[in-house]
Amino acid sequence: MDQQKRLLLAIALSFGLTLVWTQFVWKPQADAEASALAAKLDGGYELVDGGLGGAVVIAQPPTLSAPVPVVLEDGGVAVAAAPVVEVPLREVALARPSTRLVFTSEGAGLTSAELTGEREREEKKLTIPEGWKKLFGAKFDPAPQMNLARAVPGVGPNLAVSIVGSAPLSATQRYAVTEEGEGKLVFTGRSGPWEVTKTFTWSAAVPSDQDPSAYVSSLAVTVKNVSATGQAGELGVHALRAITPGAEEAPSMFGGIGNQASVLCRVADDVTRKTPPSEGGGFLGFGGAPKYDEEKKGSLHFAGIDQQYFLTAIWPKETAVEGRCLITAKAAERGAALFVPVSLQPGESVTRNYGVFLGPKDLHLLLAMGKATGPGAFDPGLDKTVDFGLWAFICKVLIFFLRFFHDALGNWGVAIISLTVMVKVLLLPLTHKAMVSAESMKKLQPKMEELKKKYPDDREKQNVEMMKLYQEGKVNPLGGCLPLLLQLPIWAALFTTLRTSYELYGEPFYGVWSNLTAKDPTYILPLLLGITMIVTQRLQPQMMDKQQAFLMTWVMPVFFTGIMMNYPAGLALYIFTNNLLSIIQQYALRKYLARGTPVVAGALK
Repeated sequence: MDQQKRLLLAIALSFGLTLVWTQFVWKPQADAEASALAAKLDGGYELVDGGLGGAVVIAQPPTLSAPVPVVLEDGGVAVAAAPVVEVPLREVALARPSTRLVFTSEGAGLTSAELTGEREREEKKLTIPEGWKKLFGAKFDPAPQMNLARAVPGVGPNLAVSIVGSAPLSATQRYAVTEEGEGKLVFTGRSGPWEVTKTFTWSAAVPSDQDPSAYVSSLAVTVKNVSATGQAGELGVHALRAITPGAEEAPSMFGGIGNQASVLCRVADDVTRKTPPSEGGGFLGFGGAPKYDEEKKGSLHFAGIDQQYFLTAIWPKETAVEGRCLITAKAAERGAALFVPVSLQPGESVTRNYGVFLGPKDLHLLLAMGKATGPGAFDPGLDKTVDFGLWAFICKVLIFFLRFFHDALGNWGVAIISLTVMVKVLLLPLTHKAMVSAESMKKLQPKMEELKKKYPDDREKQNVEMMKLYQEGKVNPLGGCLPLLLQLPIWAALFTTLRTSYELYGEPFYGVWSNLTAKDPTYILPLLLGITMIVTQRLQPQMMDKQQAFLMTWVMPVFFTGIMMNYPAGLALYIFTNNLLSIIQQYALRKYLARGTPVVAGALK
């Protein structure tokens, strides 16, 4: 025991000394060295926090320059640096029918891409008092419009480009605005051997769930080697978005569906999706440092940021290209980049064309992307960003019928109720048979009690005799479970649809239920759901002992209600409607059987 105590004490002292040395010795030394290095550099560099306990020096060249040929005395030609010309920092604000865009010359990318549609807003979360006030007619300011481009400080704006290699180009390179026109914006920048021209173009299409062009832009990146020697590297195009700390919630059983943004890329047929890892690297910090980055190599189709119901995506416009995809998921930022190799001789240039999507993840809209690109054109397959997982087939069927009912009735809440009725009608033969079987088993209950008294200590004999009773009565003891088992995949698929598909996002049912994909702020629907579950269980013939019956009648509904408190109101509406229909069906069946109609032939013989 003393040896174990000494060992634990030694381990604790080791960790303590390591912590003290890291915080008070190593980190100050690293910061001092980085500061000294930065002091030796000119003003074109900036010292920023590296995020891992130290500092990093990154280039921030605010100049536009190009090499200039110089004639030497012997007739030869050398290359000298051109005079430095200061490039002013500019912002360019533009308005499309679908989006308000703000470009910056610091990286020649987007610092804001605010969608303008009425439903294209951030989720509005109401407290319980606010929910009840809204129930009785109170009005609240609408949520802010969804912004899909927030520059990440020190990293770059959305749609920035960079070059990785022996002559790197920073994603925060300063550019000059060289052309502004209707549906067109051109930036030009120079750094080292590179001259980069970025040309943005877009149409003035009006937003429509059938035509994605209102949310699509084109980006042409032309890279020219202006040096006297050959240059090679990797050209990267970045989707970047800053995240406000504390504004996101990861999904959990009792916390609801969450609103956490993920980064993703498609290489060949595989879509990789990544969310921020938990800080600390595992239990008590023993799991190592969190892994924020992930890299995939192969045929690049697209990369982007999935903001739950909204999407930022970039893809090679003509065809999938060989390269690598790098996705980064940190608490305060998300990033996805496509890197392709470039190799240029002196004076040579190359142009890479990309498509850009900034809009809602409407499945019809994303499926129309392939049609919009024209016959034989490259379709990046953005519909794969809608991740239905295991329930993909059922989800697509549900969306089809929900759209059908919505088009006919004009309300998504009523569409969910109609879907519930349709499913209930389809399952009616099975449900009726299960209820009749349960009533038959209720008639067998006295004989089953007699068997328990006859064989009190022989469970195996009890089971054998009960099976004989079931066979004689032509009763299936598991028949009552089948309708529920068939409903469970529909519940799971509807939940997945509500937390994934834009079709129902921000869509109201009635009054306070103004967003079927958000939780009910009054908790009325989950409570009604729990009450109807209790009533449904009470109406069921009780074939279990008192303890099991108590668990199924009271504990399970309370537990299920607790889970549903923070789940989408649309799911609670579906299950509540289903429970109501089950109660009506059970009550009608009891009335029918009370008239003396035989239950199951031979059940009581």
